Amino acid sequence: MKFLHISDLHLGRKFYGLTFLPQQEKMLTQIVQLVQEEHISGVLLAGDIYDKPIPPADAVTLFDAFLTELAQLQVQVFLISGNHDSPERLQFGSRLLEENRIHIVGVFRGELPCVTVSDACGPLHIYLMPFVKFHEAASFFKEQKPEDFSELLGQLIQQTPICLAERNLLLYHGFVTDATFAPECSDSEWQLGGMQNVDPAVFAPFDYVALGHIHKPQWVQKGKIRYSGSILKYSFSESRQKKSVTILEFGEKGKLQVTERELPVQTDLRTLRGPLEELLRCAEPSEDWIRVELTDEKVVPYAIERLRTVYPNVLEMVYLKQEERTPAVRTEAAAVPTKTLLELLETFYQDVCQYPIAEDPEAEALLKDICEEVGMNP
Repeated sequence: MKFLHISDLHLGRKFYGLTFLPQQEKMLTQIVQLVQEEHISGVLLAGDIYDKPIPPADAVTLFDAFLTELAQLQVQVFLISGNHDSPERLQFGSRLLEENRIHIVGVFRGELPCVTVSDACGPLHIYLMPFVKFHEAASFFKEQKPEDFSELLGQLIQQTPICLAERNLLLYHGFVTDATFAPECSDSEWQLGGMQNVDPAVFAPFDYVALGHIHKPQWVQKGKIRYSGSILKYSFSESRQKKSVTILEFGEKGKLQVTERELPVQTDLRTLRGPLEELLRCAEPSEDWIRVELTDEKVVPYAIERLRTVYPNVLEMVYLKQEERTPAVRTEAAAVPTKTLLELLETFYQDVCQYPIAEDPEAEALLKDICEEVGMNP
């Protein structure tokens, strides 16, 4: 049997007011094509289906179309909620969807649900553990209260009748780490706190653990515990990552082949670094979403406007060598009473435009007019 492990779709996500939905639609189309090409038996969706607990209607429509296509292909789907999802909303209609072999566990109810599928090598038991906060999950343990999530999950696994002689797989959404390993994160993931961390040792009974939450594809334990990563880059901290999906081919007990498959993207998130003139000279026009890290020693007038003549979707621009700029503490509320309205407006202008207002006489005159009009002495 072949399974496709994916996670962190974050359908409906926006970035600087721009929507990822067109890219997400193309990516899901590619995934359906891959399911057909690779003769996938089941899709493992390890949480964060949506980006918000109340997703926009077009995101729900897109996911409905995706599930419908998989059901039409007679592909089983195993789906859990992530920390971005609303468990109850995700679970809606799950008993009806089960008839089409779409298995959803959005709400944690104090047990580890299991769906068993079979092939010539025997049964494969697929356990589904949705995201749940520690204090909510701990309320199900009346007698022996766990101290952290590792202990909680360990108790839950111990009380679940798992046949170690047969193949077992677990879907889990969370932060897995121990004294020797911590996954490489980006700024897209919520840090769930030490109480939510899980020691990989608790997953000993499983042949494979399909993880969600961390956006970079990576192994926690080679050949056994893996984050599939998000299907797209969702922040500039992910711009140098290579996104992929994970294909699992199960043979008999103890034999599992894992393949990482990259999927091309139409609109990329990229980070460019260097002096402005060099970036402009070497530029190739692109519709990608761009962060620019300028290494110029001094602020360059109209830098972002010049960059946008080549890269219309420059969303961020920073200077890497600006020790002379006002320290962050000077911009805090404590410094505000010591500045005039004009000084505050000029500081704001420079932060937005990335060059001093003195280099734009028209804007400087306009700000002075505004201060006079509102009766504040510039």
